[in-house]
Amino acid sequence: MDLKRWTASYRARYPAIDRMLCFAQRMPQLALAIVLFGAGLLAAVAHVAALAGALFGAGAALLGTWITEFNNRRAALDEKSRRQIAARDYLSPELYRTIERVLYIHERAIPNFISASAEHEIKPNDLKEDFIPYWPVLYPSAPQFRDLSGEEAAALIAFYDSLHSLAQFVTDWWGREGQLPVNIFNMIMHRAAESLKLALVCVDKFELDRRYPAQASGTISSRIERSTSTAAKARDHHIARFEAKTTKTVPVNRG
Repeated sequence: MDLKRWTASYRARYPAIDRMLCFAQRMPQLALAIVLFGAGLLAAVAHVAALAGALFGAGAALLGTWITEFNNRRAALDEKSRRQIAARDYLSPELYRTIERVLYIHERAIPNFISASAEHEIKPNDLKEDFIPYWPVLYPSAPQFRDLSGEEAAALIAFYDSLHSLAQFVTDWWGREGQLPVNIFNMIMHRAAESLKLALVCVDKFELDRRYPAQASGTISSRIERSTSTAAKARDHHIARFEAKTTKTVPVNRG
């Protein structure tokens, strides 16, 4: 049996020793100080005053070093937490406006999709520019971005990157000859919905529902969920409409 396996087996059989070893690994200076204080106490009981004094002195020095490092570490963690909070406060307004814009695009794509699917004579009067998302100004160049946690930064990156896919589709396919409007608006709904899924992660990480009070229509997250549900119903009606039309045009085989 190799040393690593033997050590693991030994620590598993003696959990108390394992806990002490884990404690010593996490805080070696404090653990050594405790050992020195214990040894100093034994030396004092044995009336070896010089040794006891040396051990107590060494233990006190290690304890002081550990306290200093502990306070520095706690101060660093507090400062990191403060900077993360400040970064969220700084970047949240721009993030909220950008999400609002994508939600608006999604909400406007739905009536355009329904109108094209149902072949309404009167069409919505939205323009191509109405479906272009807003671009962030602060991200990613603002130094506060580097103060976000890894999860917050990843959520922000994923959401903002998704805007390129939405904008590129609108730019490339709006009014393209030979393309049915129903298909174009269906894809705009899809791209916007993908962005909104990523936006919901940002809403959670940046606590946007708490930062921005609910409007008459609800919080930003509830409005996203409602718009997504409306889009799903619109697609279901479109499929049913298409299938009914197909059934009518299929010739009946009377044998």
